[in-house]
Amino acid sequence: MRKITIAALSFASVLTLMQACSKSSGGDDGKQTNTQFDRKGLLTNMSTNIILPAYTSFQASASALNDAVVAFNASPDAAKLTAAQTAFVAAYKQWQSTSEYDFGPANQANFRVNINTYPADITQINTNIISNTYNPALLANLAAKGLPAIDYLLFGVGTDNASILAQYTADAKAANRKTYLAALALEIKTSATSVLSTWNSSYKATFLAADGTDVGSSLGQLVNQLVYDYEILKNYEVGVPAGTQSMGTTYPQKVQAYYSKISLQLALLHIQAMQNLYMGKDGLGLDDYLINVNAKYSDGRLLNDVIKAQFATATAKLQALTDPLADNIRTNPGAVTAAYTELQKLTVLLKTDMTSSLGILITFGDNDGD
Repeated sequence: MRKITIAALSFASVLTLMQACSKSSGGDDGKQTNTQFDRKGLLTNMSTNIILPAYTSFQASASALNDAVVAFNASPDAAKLTAAQTAFVAAYKQWQSTSEYDFGPANQANFRVNINTYPADITQINTNIISNTYNPALLANLAAKGLPAIDYLLFGVGTDNASILAQYTADAKAANRKTYLAALALEIKTSATSVLSTWNSSYKATFLAADGTDVGSSLGQLVNQLVYDYEILKNYEVGVPAGTQSMGTTYPQKVQAYYSKISLQLALLHIQAMQNLYMGKDGLGLDDYLINVNAKYSDGRLLNDVIKAQFATATAKLQALTDPLADNIRTNPGAVTAAYTELQKLTVLLKTDMTSSLGILITFGDNDGD
């Protein structure tokens, strides 16, 4: 992996202004290349305007979900079930803008795997309910908790809301089921609160201080998690259910949010969140860094232009699908495979071309074959 040699530039304020122009111009007109890039500025923008707002919003939505579950459990009725379902959908949607920051406090809390390991293990969930015992630390419960388990408990235990409500009122295990649902919702809230608190109290300073490009740097961790989370989107939200990684055998029941039937909405929110991270939203982003080092694609085009175009192409292919995504996989598998193909192209651009141009090492292992 080549490393970029960057000369020093004394006029930092000029550089900052030049970087900001890229958000409006969309190109590199007037930019100097091979100059000292403001990595501290990039990390400041990422933490202040993207990462912390994502964690703050997810903690708020997790708290709202917990409150809705508490209210539902106190006196289950149709209105409170609908309110809990609405709060769940809001939390799951916000998760799509949060999952890519699984480093630092989130990594210490195993945040991503505890919040969103899917498909849900229905057998284990029902075993826990029947026995009225639940230990969140057990590996066996990894796919029996978090958002996927609540997806099943609020949407999948009956064919409609009337039959779902009966599972919390008339069923012999209704009390156990309410206890389990409450434990899962509180666990998500508690974990989200802890991660956000650590970011606000101490980790933001740690994040800003590690402004190199080495393995332990904040930029290195950020890029690794962006690529890793993108692999989750490509492989597990689309590829595995569509059969692209199982010799054509489809598994529509393995989509994210199978029971609430919002899988495609979540995938679109996920890729948009990753594009926002790449672009730095309205401030310094990885796009600016690539422009600064004059990174080129193999055919001579600016690498940033190629990446932005592929984000647009992959998003358009996803937008051509409809929810429930599981039904699309069953009835229109070719369109889902076409979306996966465009997602795969973007994987190579982010995982190989971008990281090589920025001198950042991919440290996680996979068998994706890129």
